[in-house]
Amino acid sequence: MKIITAMKPDDLTKTELHNLYRLISSINESARMLADISRPMFNGIRYISDSELANRLRVSKRTLANYRAAGILGYYNVEGKVIYADCDIEDYLKDHYIPPFQ
Repeated sequence: MKIITAMKPDDLTKTELHNLYRLISSINESARMLADISRPMFNGIRYISDSELANRLRVSKRTLANYRAAGILGYYNVEGKVIYADCDIEDYLKDHYIPPFQ
């Protein structure tokens, strides 16, 4: 039975250390990205802000305001902050999907 001991930085070559640090850096970057895009759930529903939805749909916040005024999108107004239920936006997009011509 072979016993594996913890490696020390002195045991690694420069190339191995460089590759290890690159891998760690990549993992850190991925973790930061995931933290930025993840939203906590409230009663199983994720909510997104007005700015985030505008960025996702690539429309202006004014366009979203027009959608709200026309009753196109449902929203919540919490102390002046407009938020949308992620599932409501997905449902709206699914209902209005037009498949490509074949």
